Amino acid sequence: MNFVQLAIPFFILAMLLEFIYGVLRRRQTYRLNDTINSLQMGVLSRLVGVLRLGFSAVVLTSLVSLFGVTQWSVDHWWQWALAFVGYDLCYYWKHRYGHQWRLMWASHAAHHQSEEYNLSTALRQTGTDYIGFVFYLPMYLAGTPVEVMVSVGSLNLVYQFWVHTEHVRRLGILDYILVTPSNHRVHHAKNPSYIDKNYGGVFVLWDRMFGTFEDEREDEPCRYGITRPLASWNPIWANFHVWWDTLKLSLRTGRWQDKILVWFKGPAWYPADVWSNPDADGRYVKFDPAASTFAKAYTFLQFWLITYGALLLQTEHTQLPRSFGLGAFALLVASAGVQGYWLEGRRGAFALEWSRLCVLLAVAAATPSLWPGIGGVNALVEPLLIYVGGSAAVLLASHALPARYSGANSASAGTR
Repeated sequence: MNFVQLAIPFFILAMLLEFIYGVLRRRQTYRLNDTINSLQMGVLSRLVGVLRLGFSAVVLTSLVSLFGVTQWSVDHWWQWALAFVGYDLCYYWKHRYGHQWRLMWASHAAHHQSEEYNLSTALRQTGTDYIGFVFYLPMYLAGTPVEVMVSVGSLNLVYQFWVHTEHVRRLGILDYILVTPSNHRVHHAKNPSYIDKNYGGVFVLWDRMFGTFEDEREDEPCRYGITRPLASWNPIWANFHVWWDTLKLSLRTGRWQDKILVWFKGPAWYPADVWSNPDADGRYVKFDPAASTFAKAYTFLQFWLITYGALLLQTEHTQLPRSFGLGAFALLVASAGVQGYWLEGRRGAFALEWSRLCVLLAVAAATPSLWPGIGGVNALVEPLLIYVGGSAAVLLASHALPARYSGANSASAGTR
């Protein structure tokens, strides 16, 4: 059973409660732009499943068949308990190399980009991890059934959600055994003394055993984010910026050994013939570009509408034509990218949004011809037309707002 899907409503409720708690305590850890960007990343990471690449399943199935592995039964509780512990040990090593090899950091960096630390940060996940599954090979080769791996793996992820908060401080003896908010804050910090520490998912015992544990100190408050800041609210760029930087680095260096090594060295390593600025130490202003009240409100509304569409596609894509699923995937991803433009107060955000709505209108008009006789697809035409019409009406109404709220002038004339 995949417990992540079941937990999504509780994740949303918990974030709402954390936000309210922050308001009441006058210690708010949420920013609208940062939170939406983190949630966008989570939505896109789930939406990638629509592509149905299945690379890891093919590799795992082939290896299990090659070695003639016999799966063990799932009749006893202690087998599930051992699988849960074993999975977390594999996760520790996957997570550790996710920070020590650029090849894996290129994917994992997405989870660390937020400069805030709250429950929405837990949902900030990559959509480009097609390598990490190899760290779970020992579990499959030991005969662990797939349904057990899915169950304990999703439980591992659900557990990790609650540790992404600043409002829970120390928890006594639990801080010595489990990954707790205090331990995981250290992991997300970019302070030099905290970097590359506390990799465990559920048990921090692995870090204590393998020398990667660091305790949170009152005299060293955690500063969050990555040492080379993303400085963008574009979720598409957030998924690919480290991949792009690493590719450029590999092309720039002259030595063939370094062209390969750069993918398997840590993010701080650079070839001798490639100059690099030293990593920042976090003493800089957080990325927080000005955006109008309308831009924030409109993006907030659009985010939830697009999220609903993404969840609907994720649930129903196996019943839809492949071409429609891929087209819907592309439009949803592009829509998330446009939201980033709004949050950054970029030039032409209004024009870009109008272009997006025109494309959706054209798709709605062409759907009966492109997919004739497919009820599940054609039933979406009317809701799509209502969505486009409603969005267009809101955009037109925004011009009646005072300039300080609508931001129409700055958005079209350009703030960057």
